Amino acid sequence: MEVVPSFEFIFSIYEAGRRYIVCLKRKVCIHIALITTRLDALAKTYEISMVPMPDKEDWPAPEDVVDETVYPLGYRRLAGQPRKRRKKNVDEKITVNTNCCEQCGQEGHNRRTCTFFPKEK
Repeated sequence: MEVVPSFEFIFSIYEAGRRYIVCLKRKVCIHIALITTRLDALAKTYEISMVPMPDKEDWPAPEDVVDETVYPLGYRRLAGQPRKRRKKNVDEKITVNTNCCEQCGQEGHNRRTCTFFPKEK
């Protein structure tokens, strides 16, 4: 469970993938002593108040829209050659290639700047 302050007495509580909004003026909480100590720091941090939105499952749906079927737009192939590199997902790691020396096999330098084997003159 995570409690995020939003306004003076309004807090968002995240638990098990759901978000709940609690107003402490209307409802008394046993954890208010912990939250009130942070209100002074919160007031200094946020000058503009933002009221949080309710959880997506609690949004009201208009009756005239509920029965309508929405179809995706038609796909149109773009002109030109396709991309040579694929777009990576957000959760994929970014790989960084490092130089590897041909003589000693260590990373971080190449054969020209290798100090492990001295150059012969």
